[in-house]
Amino acid sequence: MTRAPRPAPLALALALLVPGTPAPAQGLSLAWQDCRAPAGTGSTNQSFGCGSNISEFPLFPVFTLASPVDSVLAVELVIDVDVAADPLPDWWRTDPGQCRANGWSAGPALSASCSDPWGGAGTAAFQGWLPGTPGGSGRHGRLLVTAGVLPAQAVALQAFTPYAACRVVLRTNNTTMCAGCSVPACLVLNSILIRRVPGSSVEEVFLGEAESPGVNFVTWQGGSGADCQSVPARRSTWGSVKALYR
Repeated sequence: MTRAPRPAPLALALALLVPGTPAPAQGLSLAWQDCRAPAGTGSTNQSFGCGSNISEFPLFPVFTLASPVDSVLAVELVIDVDVAADPLPDWWRTDPGQCRANGWSAGPALSASCSDPWGGAGTAAFQGWLPGTPGGSGRHGRLLVTAGVLPAQAVALQAFTPYAACRVVLRTNNTTMCAGCSVPACLVLNSILIRRVPGSSVEEVFLGEAESPGVNFVTWQGGSGADCQSVPARRSTWGSVKALYR
């Protein structure tokens, strides 16, 4: 039986585009409550009165590919945060042993608008919150999240389809006991590393650019004083991103 050829790696596929045709919309976007427009109705800002310890605010990290990629089993996300205060207020200390430990969680996509890359079989998990990262700034924190399926359930992803990688949740536990909830912030979806089944022609695909300028960040409490450009999406090496998860 003849095996169907694998889709070309992304870089090769882009190089083969007919000259003069627009480049496919590939990249990242981020929104509160749902996917960002035009695919969904997600919001670019989340406000909160800071009076509840049980509220939850979902973020939807979305990626779009310029060409199909098969045999996908996982994605690894990096979301960087700049808070308009130095050092990070207690409310943003969600690392273990701090005022709001367990302030983040993650789960299946559940987007009302964007496609589920895992076809209902996916899981997601919060992997860590790194205060002072990137750049060693006292205003910064880095959120790590993974999502995916078992190798036997690896999926084929299509081009030009907005996929909600997972549902990342900012929880408000201990808000009334931890100062700083009202301090504005900017959250930037900095990268998504797509992992394929071992032995694939290209085992990893790295996405580190916004789908269009500005669509990969959102604000908290209006964002005044927070600098989204202080944690800009940048083209990192695969090795540096993978090292975050080791």
